[in-house]
Amino acid sequence: MGRIFVLVFLLTGVAQMLHAQGNPFELRYLLTLEERQELVFNQRNPFELIRGEEADAILGFFPETVKPHAALQPYDDLRYVDAPGLLFWIYLALFVLATLLFNLGRTQTGRWWRATVNDQLTLGLQRESTKGYGAAWSLWYVFFFANAGIFLYQAVNGWTNGQFPGDNPIMLPVFTGAVAAYFLAKHLVLHLTGRIFPLNRPMAHYSFSIRLFNVVMGMGLFPLNIGMSYSGDTLRDVFFYLAVGWICLHLLFRVLRALQIGLPYLASGPVHFFLYLCTVELAPVLVLLKWLQTDGHALL
Repeated sequence: MGRIFVLVFLLTGVAQMLHAQGNPFELRYLLTLEERQELVFNQRNPFELIRGEEADAILGFFPETVKPHAALQPYDDLRYVDAPGLLFWIYLALFVLATLLFNLGRTQTGRWWRATVNDQLTLGLQRESTKGYGAAWSLWYVFFFANAGIFLYQAVNGWTNGQFPGDNPIMLPVFTGAVAAYFLAKHLVLHLTGRIFPLNRPMAHYSFSIRLFNVVMGMGLFPLNIGMSYSGDTLRDVFFYLAVGWICLHLLFRVLRALQIGLPYLASGPVHFFLYLCTVELAPVLVLLKWLQTDGHALL
């Protein structure tokens, strides 16, 4: 009797085990969707790791509400351009140039920064620029042209949401050349104005002040441009607004310096002053704004 009881117990356990494993001869493709889902969820170990073809087959039985979502695509901020290879080499060359110029004129660099708020110091630097410091001034001005061009390149790309100039590295020297052409033409106009009218001294003073403020502006733009080129999306905006604030601050101080230089001569030639203001100062800004409103393609 005991043997019969043990045999029944073993047969019952084996039957339960076989039932838990499922019928290997069951044709699952004939089952309804609800029956297949029941097989998937009720007959599987929830902690079992399923891979390969079996996992793909089981995913087909899942209802749409529990299917894994598609992989999230990385967000690409098109307002900023990924720095092309040419931009890296330009940054490296500018870093070497700045290092050499800082080492060759450590005392002069500090005086240039102080001269932005001291007109008498500006006059002293103007006299010194004609006595052996012309080469350093020229190199620092090239440094400013490059950094202003890089900033304009990235700012226009942000304004057009990556449509122009995009990742085209050829536009880097184009923007740099545009900045250089604008300021060189501006210095030429100031020189000719001083020669034609009896304003040679104030025009030379104002022209040198523009060079001074631009050189100091270029020193500050260099690290901000690098931050815009190689930082993350959030920090890029921070560096961009810092650069815009830096430029606006220097423009404000330059306007104040221009008023300080030009007010004594305004009463004697107001017409000439307003002609210069509209032609040299305001017209390029209006042209640039018009160009940006057309996504940078109208004047190309």
